[in-house]
Amino acid sequence: MARPGPGELPPARETALRALSRCLWRGQDLQAALDAALHEVRPGLLDAGLATELAYGYLRLKGRVDFALSRFLARPGEVPEKLALGLGLAAYELLFLDKVPAYASVSWAVEWAKGQGQGRLSGLFNAVLRRVAEVGEGARSPEFFRQDAADEVEFLCRWHSCPEWIVRLWRTAYGPERAEAYLAAQTRAPALGLVLAPGRQGRDLAHMLERDPDLLVRDGRGFAFPAGTELDLDAEAARHVTRQSFAAREALKVLAPGSWPEPVWDACAGRGNKTRHLQEMGKRVIASDIHHGRLKALRRALPEVPCFRARADLPAPLREAPGTVLLDLPCTGLGVLARRPDIKWKRSMKDARALARTQAAILDASYETVAPGGLVAVITCTLNPDENELLVEGFLKRTPGSKLVRQWTTPQDSQLGEFFFSALIEKGR
Repeated sequence: MARPGPGELPPARETALRALSRCLWRGQDLQAALDAALHEVRPGLLDAGLATELAYGYLRLKGRVDFALSRFLARPGEVPEKLALGLGLAAYELLFLDKVPAYASVSWAVEWAKGQGQGRLSGLFNAVLRRVAEVGEGARSPEFFRQDAADEVEFLCRWHSCPEWIVRLWRTAYGPERAEAYLAAQTRAPALGLVLAPGRQGRDLAHMLERDPDLLVRDGRGFAFPAGTELDLDAEAARHVTRQSFAAREALKVLAPGSWPEPVWDACAGRGNKTRHLQEMGKRVIASDIHHGRLKALRRALPEVPCFRARADLPAPLREAPGTVLLDLPCTGLGVLARRPDIKWKRSMKDARALARTQAAILDASYETVAPGGLVAVITCTLNPDENELLVEGFLKRTPGSKLVRQWTTPQDSQLGEFFFSALIEKGR
């Protein structure tokens, strides 16, 4: 493979920087931005893997990287935005990617800065990155991040690479010990969740996977393995495996969907993972979502399921009252920061308040559609009482005849690295 020319980036770094710039500055979800960048750059398999690690790893630990750079930059805010991103990515490599030689990380970043017409800054890149490389193992010790910290919150923001508003929210809502467990979890990649297709091939795969010594947990056709697990599956076997959060399946299971009255209306269906799960349980399901793209994907995957476009916070055009409404509510996503690390750098407390209001409107509207004696199932992937426990509590207070059947949150010591909330509400007859 030809070496990059002057100012050109190696494929993995080019892909990662394109994805990160789209994600942080244009508001795209990280995975969508990465998919687009991979399509444009078309790196080889190894470079694609490195690009993925760079993009996700950098956003998980951006707070640590920013602090390390601040120790050696007199005026960090004066580095142009695009250049600062490249500098941060190179610093992430130096601090947290053991398999990448330090000289390689410094070299590509310095040459790239020159190619951006920033000859003056290339010297700064060289000096700063060499100092960052000297930090070494210190970047993996909390004591490095305690330097000059004004208080415990500032230290936690640095060490756990998390914005202050989230740190304060979790400490206030859950207490210091539980908050630190959540903070630590979101700095690491989550467990690998898999769902096997029904049928003989899926059963054969299940027999193989259940004997894997790395298996964390299994539930029916759902499996979870430690992050980074590489399963030795041939192309035919891979066709019968879908990646899906095991923690999300767990949040649905605790609500005992097998006993839900029908039809079940999945009113925030997205791409239909929960719709499929309910259908495979033998439930009669209808589905809706507000997004055309998600509905298109759902119709392709589950053509036999009636689905339509609708806003869940408005009256729905239903021919019969559903026995159960499933609400996978829009939320801040603070429970899945390990899988979607870009969220923490984009969301704010203002977003959390706005989403809580939207959730309340969806819950009110959906409850009105349910047949007497029916159920409303609520699921979120966030850690914020206003979007979870207090949302349900407020609804019960203002809705005569409603009754809480079950409420659950992923345990803080879960090996899965993701945290969901779910609740089941019964409508009075």
